Amino acid sequence: MNWSLLTGILAGFVVALSLLILILRWRNGRAARKGRKGERIVAKELNTLTKRENIILNDLLIPTANDRTSQIDHIVISTRGIFVIETKSLAGRISGSEHAQYWRQNLATQSRSLYNPLLQNAGHIKALRRILKDIDESLFISMVVFTEAWRLDIKADDIIIPRRWLPDRHIRRTFIPSEQRKKRWWKPSREVRLDETHIVAPIEELTQEISRRKKIIPRHDLQDIANRIREISLDGRTQQRIHKEYAKETSRNISREIRQGNCPRCGGRLLVKRGDHGEFIGCENYPSCRFTCSIDRMH
Repeated sequence: MNWSLLTGILAGFVVALSLLILILRWRNGRAARKGRKGERIVAKELNTLTKRENIILNDLLIPTANDRTSQIDHIVISTRGIFVIETKSLAGRISGSEHAQYWRQNLATQSRSLYNPLLQNAGHIKALRRILKDIDESLFISMVVFTEAWRLDIKADDIIIPRRWLPDRHIRRTFIPSEQRKKRWWKPSREVRLDETHIVAPIEELTQEISRRKKIIPRHDLQDIANRIREISLDGRTQQRIHKEYAKETSRNISREIRQGNCPRCGGRLLVKRGDHGEFIGCENYPSCRFTCSIDRMH
């Protein structure tokens, strides 16, 4: 037996296997790297806000009521409110509706689903409100910021367009339709305002949205609010790993409930319904439960 030949073959096999493992690890970590890049872009944009009236906290891990954790990309504690920001580094056209469980990322040649970031952010705000019990719920503003999306087609439920001759109490919803920019059409569309506390926006609209609002929190209260959040936030790689495993487990449980025909929010039966854009899955307990998803989630 030619031992040198056998050694060469084994060495080549080991090298090829090592390269394959490295490639797989690189591909699996690509989404995480892209997400971190998007968070850095948003953090840089937030740093342009006036420091006297805004305190910025990035990448926080907050404990929740069920001994789990909630990972928040950015919090802006401002004289204009407490902005809880979820960052998404996704290209293409993003479509969905306010209460749908999943949205769609539509690219030129493919399409994929993503968990509704408004629902994700609702969990973040719920975790924060456990810490800041004395702060009114209306002071929390949920913002989902896309750093690379070409177009945002996000719809609100029960849309009511505000009219000048109606008093404010009749204006429950406002909706700015998605529209592409005339000159640089590949850039993200303008923001979608589902209401005054739920905003979906491209990166270009982020600081303008914060700065345009009226001042509602005294400046001397900002540091106290920031300190209370910092005191309870968690740190360490172990906690980060546990959080990621919990997020994966939650996603699997939701998918399993849907396949079994059960609403993952209220436990009701899921029914096939028909809307303006075709058939979809909805909960039997509508309108008290507004869960929806696409039919392919049942399989």
